[in-house]
Amino acid sequence: MHTDLHVRRARPTDSARLRELHEEAMRDVGAFVEGAPDEDLADVETAYLECGGEFLVGEFEGRIVAMGAFRPADGYVTDFLPDLEATAAEVTRMRVDPAHQRRGYGRTILDELERRARERGVTELVLDTTPVQAGAIALYESRGYALVHRERATDFGETLEMLFYRKGL
Repeated sequence: MHTDLHVRRARPTDSARLRELHEEAMRDVGAFVEGAPDEDLADVETAYLECGGEFLVGEFEGRIVAMGAFRPADGYVTDFLPDLEATAAEVTRMRVDPAHQRRGYGRTILDELERRARERGVTELVLDTTPVQAGAIALYESRGYALVHRERATDFGETLEMLFYRKGL
């Protein structure tokens, strides 16, 4: 873990910065979808913590520059990966401020999410990303995630290619 990145659990007071970081990082790679839901970022406690998940942030010099979360796999991810066990969790909201990328912050957050997921009995992690998120793809593949499904989806007026990854813990 990088000594210059302080990793902690997200707090309710972080919600404005979480939304800002999400938009900055997604716009930077051309993956931001206007109107896509982000209510989970306004209420991390309900969306992640109360259901047995986790939401972590990484701070550099007192500012949140990285984030990531997991929660029990549910919703659309289970539609595309219907054979998931009840002990599977979805990794989501992995973002690093564009000005702080390529410093290992995403890897630090992901590794800590995996550690905490294992502690809670999660046996498999799944996630989705898009082909334009090359940095995310490289991170996931370098950490042992395998591409298992591709899907074209139209949502919010845009057609996206979604890439689904899995990793056993």
